[in-house]
Amino acid sequence: MEKANRNGECDEIERFATTLGRNPHCNYNPETQSHILEVGGESVTITREDFDDRKWQKKIRKATKSRRSLYN
Repeated sequence: MEKANRNGECDEIERFATTLGRNPHCNYNPETQSHILEVGGESVTITREDFDDRKWQKKIRKATKSRRSLYN
């Protein structure tokens, strides 16, 4: 299996996740055309459709918010 790698979209996703105060790491899987973002102990899958429709920001916010609410 081909190793997941990075692309320019990962850079954009990581920049956004960093604004939420996290230490993100993104990989791109060319076979599935999806991104996997590790952020705040959560794994968020961002599909091509999510990225094109700008839904990926909402997915990241939701994942980091649910994680924060565990500690409040």
